[in-house]
Amino acid sequence: MIGTGAIGQLRHIPAMREAEGLGLAELVAICDPSGESLASAGERFGVAARYADFRELIAREDVDVVTIATPNSSHEEIAVAALAAGKHVLCEKPLALGYAAARRMEEAARRSGRKTSVNFRYRWVPSARYMKELVESGEVGDVRQIFMSYFNASVQDPDRPIRWRQTRAEGGGMFADIGSHMIDLALWLVGPVGRVYVQRRTFTSERPTEAGDRMSVDVDDAATCLLEFASGANGVISVSGMALGRVNYQRVELYGGKAGVVYEIDRTGDVGGDALQVCFGQAQHRAVGMATARVLPHHHGTPISCFLDFLRAIHEDREPPVTFADAMRVQEVLEAGELSAQRREWVDLPLPA
Repeated sequence: MIGTGAIGQLRHIPAMREAEGLGLAELVAICDPSGESLASAGERFGVAARYADFRELIAREDVDVVTIATPNSSHEEIAVAALAAGKHVLCEKPLALGYAAARRMEEAARRSGRKTSVNFRYRWVPSARYMKELVESGEVGDVRQIFMSYFNASVQDPDRPIRWRQTRAEGGGMFADIGSHMIDLALWLVGPVGRVYVQRRTFTSERPTEAGDRMSVDVDDAATCLLEFASGANGVISVSGMALGRVNYQRVELYGGKAGVVYEIDRTGDVGGDALQVCFGQAQHRAVGMATARVLPHHHGTPISCFLDFLRAIHEDREPPVTFADAMRVQEVLEAGELSAQRREWVDLPLPA
């Protein structure tokens, strides 16, 4: 496991510990160039083998799988090296800082023949899985519109020191960070995107650094993305790190020819994701409108299910539910959005190779 910061300790290492209990994998080593973070994670989770250089970790013959929880700028180098060494790789999202890098990562995956995945974990929220089932079964009818929101207050405080996620060099901003989750869900639920239009805002133009200096912010704090899908459906994605009162709030409203379906979570841990709001047809619309539908047992998922299903796919020699190819398509939409925001115009997909 490479990268022992917040997401590594919150998701990756606990996922591997869960996998150990299920007989799917054994966590043998962790890596981080920060000695303090490495020691903290090693002591907290009882991992003795610790590395500052990822190359030393992937050189171990007893390592079959590598997970990557580092800043976005280092994903490509680590993933390509791990794949070349014959390792299966699960990477954090977004896959890379740009579409070209994501394409190189996907090409490396295909050359290696190894399994890959990306932690787009919201596909495993029970109500999201129920929504997907209703779309695939035809009960929603032809999808016409989708409205998606992801809000938190992670950058609302102007005095909060700048982190790597708030830099173009390492993170890419709010649209790339949490917007990538919404784009993945949009592609998963509705299909390919034909063109996009994006508006971005940076409300806090300068932030303090950990060292006490000041640094300009060169990425967005919030963004709105208009989508036209290849199917003819329309969509809106709104993301914000400025939303007071919101910690991990998502809402997806999907409307088709036969039904309307609403998915919502409102706190860390995906609280609220155990039910959908649904309206099937004109009769329900006239009588009661939206009504609560509890998810079924086979929709069950947790924030670490992406990791466990990835490991099961390796054992069973099948395609994981999310792959580098899926994440590359998300990256293409992100890049089109970047171009749209710069040019202030619609950008068509697919992008030129």
